[in-house]
Amino acid sequence: MPDAVEEYFDGKPASLSIFRAIADVIDGYGTSAMTVGSQISFGRERKFAWFWLYNATKKNPDGVPHLMLAIDHGVDSEHVRNVEQIGESRWNHQIVVRTLGDARSPWLAKLVGLAHDYGGG
Repeated sequence: MPDAVEEYFDGKPASLSIFRAIADVIDGYGTSAMTVGSQISFGRERKFAWFWLYNATKKNPDGVPHLMLAIDHGVDSEHVRNVEQIGESRWNHQIVVRTLGDARSPWLAKLVGLAHDYGGG
């Protein structure tokens, strides 16, 4: 899978660094499966995290890293761009991760932990 990740971030070294930091946080919570397609997703019994690059304005050649976390309740946080309830016990949390500092932050680690728990079923 490392080759697929390298290809996904081809020419986007800053975004790759942010992704690797987030992947390390996810790995710190235990085993999960990663798949690479138009997004990079992580799952256990069910998927709980999706990472993709967004570049609507074409002004940022590195893309803007976005992370979507599925959690069993809504979390109100200044760091979460959007929260949407999409099921009885599933809320999607969209987070723009602009820096390595954000990727390694305690607030993001806490949200990732909640999502990892959700992915366990």
